[in-house]
Amino acid sequence: MAAIEASRLTKRYGARTALDGISFTVEPGEVIGLLGPNGAGKTTTIRLLTTVLEPTGGTFSVTGIPGTRPTAIRQRIGVLPESAGYPARQTGAEFLRYHARLFGRTRHDASGLADRLLAEVGLADRAASRISTYSRGMRQRLGIARALVNDPAVVFLDEPTLGLDPAGQRQVLGIVRETAAERGATVVLSTHTLPEYTPCTQRPYADPPGSGFPLNSSRLRCGPSPPYPVWSRSRPTGTRTSSPSASPTPPSR
Repeated sequence: MAAIEASRLTKRYGARTALDGISFTVEPGEVIGLLGPNGAGKTTTIRLLTTVLEPTGGTFSVTGIPGTRPTAIRQRIGVLPESAGYPARQTGAEFLRYHARLFGRTRHDASGLADRLLAEVGLADRAASRISTYSRGMRQRLGIARALVNDPAVVFLDEPTLGLDPAGQRQVLGIVRETAAERGATVVLSTHTLPEYTPCTQRPYADPPGSGFPLNSSRLRCGPSPPYPVWSRSRPTGTRTSSPSASPTPPSR
């Protein structure tokens, strides 16, 4: 069973097309990179697949659950939004315990889970510190820990390295690799900077123009490269990497 399947997924706002009929399949354990400049449709894709937005057209499923069942999908995914907010007066441990309780954990289990996740993202020594004292990189790592509270099968990270220095980027992408390799989770992350993905992905995939796979083929590109999108994908070492599904040619604009 595929982790994610999308068929001609489309989102329009009046006469404006934000996402233009994309179709693709993601296998369990893959790390998928959505690459493109601002406005290419990366965040729209994530918001549709996480059921924050409803598609204008097309269908999708996550872990075999159709998009018509948003509550069931939300129980199987973890999300780090592009601009995540954090309660300044809570500590990192309190923040994670609170969210663990929202997913039905007992107080005891929530406390143990918070400690494990903080250790996993390298924040164990700051568990009792207020989030207001965290750097941006620390908050991003805390956000990833929050996305893992419910042991998700699919994790969506929208620009997780935005605003981080090179060391912070390496830390976050290291956590992404470990999430896929150790948990067996599928990870979907977005960025507009290809070099950030080099440590995280094993094989870039470039679609030729007009293939129908791009988020928005007229606007999505990879840095100074030719004007077609690049989707970077990887699987844990020793597993097979599948090619993206072919899809119909997008309608002319």
